[in-house]
Amino acid sequence: MTTIGIWRFAERLPPIREEWRQTLGEGSTPLIRLRGTRIWAKVEAMNPTSSFKDRGIAYLISKVAEEGVKRVVIDSSGNAAVSTSAYCARAGIKLVAVMPGYSHAEKKTQVLWHGAEVLEVADRETARIYARRISKELGVRYIGVALEPAAVPGFQTTSYELKDELDAEAIFVPTGSGTNLVAITRGYREMEKSGEVGHIPEIHCVQSAACAPISGEFTEYKPIKSILAEGVIVPVSERKDEAVKAIRSTGGNGWVVDDDDVYHALELLALNGIYASPTGAVGVAGALKAKHKGDIVCIVTDSGLKSNLMPEDFKKRINSIPDDEALERFTAGLG
Repeated sequence: MTTIGIWRFAERLPPIREEWRQTLGEGSTPLIRLRGTRIWAKVEAMNPTSSFKDRGIAYLISKVAEEGVKRVVIDSSGNAAVSTSAYCARAGIKLVAVMPGYSHAEKKTQVLWHGAEVLEVADRETARIYARRISKELGVRYIGVALEPAAVPGFQTTSYELKDELDAEAIFVPTGSGTNLVAITRGYREMEKSGEVGHIPEIHCVQSAACAPISGEFTEYKPIKSILAEGVIVPVSERKDEAVKAIRSTGGNGWVVDDDDVYHALELLALNGIYASPTGAVGVAGALKAKHKGDIVCIVTDSGLKSNLMPEDFKKRINSIPDDEALERFTAGLG
């Protein structure tokens, strides 16, 4: 029996036959307290493809494999395409990934290494439209993580883990389509109903000021032109209504952060040993803005290796040491 990855929670998940279950060892990610705060980082960057998407995709591709599907098409800003390409490779399923031009090259490289085809288009909304067009015209199964019911169960495993790790008062979730936020809430509702938890943490949505259709239901904000946190730039979400309901019903809120907020969160995480992508740091940025006083969890959705961001001031901090004399000057300055 498969008992690794999300399948250690198999009894909680909708059944899939053993022979079709796909796993790369996803889940069981660390929960790390940030020094001097009551913020706990759930480091989803430690998943196999360095993203939280592995949880949902592990279950989704298992379901697709059980259905006998041989080729799928996905639209994604990056992480979902990377994860889907890896699990499709594992399952022997062919993939076409439609991605916006601004997606990081590191993500496209991973997708290509896993043997998928990449179509590069103008933006996120065009990717969504073209992927669905390919599905309809060619009869290829469309994988819409923001739409697919089978994407949700795998993401719920985050809440099952958190239940055993920390009695959190609030959870801050970087949000694009809202699928992860909805899934975490569903997981807690299940456990509340069964008596496994006494309360559901406040669920907080955090989005970039570049695109905040869900958080915008809770707060006014001034839109900015930015692709820094490209993973949460999702203009249309079929799960928006459920996400808004989840936030309100748990006493949470919607937060909108700008690029300065994200850089501050990236620095805080990095100085605690956690190398996150800008998208991955969005939850921490929201928590810092909210100034919540209790123990809170921030979902760090993906790794800094996905973007390898190099701020301009970092380049000035690289010390050029061409000879022994330069080395001596440097070491003298350290003293």
